[in-house]
Amino acid sequence: MNIRTDLVSEENLSEDDGITTNQRILDGIKTEIAEIKTDTAAKRLNKPIGKYCTIRFDRLENILDTAPLKASIVEALRELTNGINDNALIVGLGNADITPDALGPLCADSIIATRHITEELKKNLELENLHCVSCIVPGVLGKTGIEAVDIIKAAVNEIKPDIVIAVDALAARTPENLCRTVQMTDSGIAPGSGVKNERKAINRDNLGVPTVALGIPTVIDASWLPGDENMMVTPKEIDLLISRAAAVIARSVNMFFQPSLDEETIESLT
Repeated sequence: MNIRTDLVSEENLSEDDGITTNQRILDGIKTEIAEIKTDTAAKRLNKPIGKYCTIRFDRLENILDTAPLKASIVEALRELTNGINDNALIVGLGNADITPDALGPLCADSIIATRHITEELKKNLELENLHCVSCIVPGVLGKTGIEAVDIIKAAVNEIKPDIVIAVDALAARTPENLCRTVQMTDSGIAPGSGVKNERKAINRDNLGVPTVALGIPTVIDASWLPGDENMMVTPKEIDLLISRAAAVIARSVNMFFQPSLDEETIESLT
């Protein structure tokens, strides 16, 4: 049975049909980089053309020092954004009322939004080097009646960011990747695709600006179980794992977009 996954790393990444792969290790954290270059490869994998960075780590409840993981996420952001770290829009995708889907909204709660801070106030606070960051949580279609991409596009048209970062929960195929993998890609994301409820894609084509998607798998398609073809499973500690994952991602995003601030200052502002 072909169990769907959002993770490129769980696919057969043969390099003979337009896919390149390599890896790096930073402070003991491995990042696997795959680039889908051709329509043939994209069709076979059912993934858009683009670059995908997969960062693997131990379960977050077992990690005492998350600094190496955050450094790896920042480095991947630097690569996928081509270093664009000013005038950004951060989007927290998902449903805050459903724990496995709450990664995006929880992450958004800890993003340092600065677009509203005037230059005079920055000077008074001695934070002249703050970069411009905005943040929105568009909600889900069932609650708003509006596609997330349409809300994001309206915001993009108004504030004209140089880049969009979309954070969302993902679906994996294997238990080993649940809450132990960060996938980042410059190809954007189709919300709900991991749970067979795919919405309009949030990507450069639809928004008009570079769009990077960042996520952690929180569920597995359990359609292979007898008796229920629409079941998803999630770890029993999902409340703790989602909270910690959102904190790590938010801190990493803040570190990337506010390089003038040390981590202690970032923590005090979130």
